[in-house]
Amino acid sequence: MHGRLLFLMGLGFSGAGVATLQAETLAPQGPESRVQWAAALSSPEVNGGQGVKGGNAATLELSGTIADGWHVYALTQPPGGPTALRVTLDDNQVALATGVASGPPPQKRHDPSFGLESRFYTHAFTIRVPIQVKQQSAAGRQTIPVSVRFQSCSDRECQPPTTIHLLVPIDVLS
Repeated sequence: MHGRLLFLMGLGFSGAGVATLQAETLAPQGPESRVQWAAALSSPEVNGGQGVKGGNAATLELSGTIADGWHVYALTQPPGGPTALRVTLDDNQVALATGVASGPPPQKRHDPSFGLESRFYTHAFTIRVPIQVKQQSAAGRQTIPVSVRFQSCSDRECQPPTTIHLLVPIDVLS
C-alpha cells in the first residue's frame, strides 16, 4: 500500500460518555512490519459524545498488535538495554501531554542479546497518555500528531528501532 492508510480502532471501549475516534497513520505499515498500530482518543468529559472542550482532559489510547513470535520492548528498560517504547505528542496547536505514558505490566525475561532482564509486550497491548486540549484550540475537527518509537524482535532477529507517525482526530468544542 502507498501513502496514507486508515486504521480503525477495535479497542472495545464501553461505558456512557466516552468518545472514541480513529487515527490515520502517516507512515505505511507494510507487510514486513511485525507490529500494527492504531490510536484513538477517549474522554470522560464529552458533551453528549460530540467532542472535547478546550481546557478539558482526555486520554490518548494507542494499541499495538504484534505478530506471533515477536515482541515489542516496553516503556521502560534497564540502562544498556534495547530501545524502549516511546509515545510523544508532536508540536501542535491542539493538545499537550499532561503525564507520562502508561501501559500494562510487561513480561520480563533474561535477554541474551543485551545480557540483562528486558521488559516487553507480546500479542496486543494498549498504552495510555493523558492529554489536555489547549484552551485556545480552534473549534471543529482537528488532529493531534503522535510519534511512536519502538523496537520489535523475535527469538532469532531484531528489527532496527522504528518511528511511525499517527494523526489522531479530535472534535474540539467551543
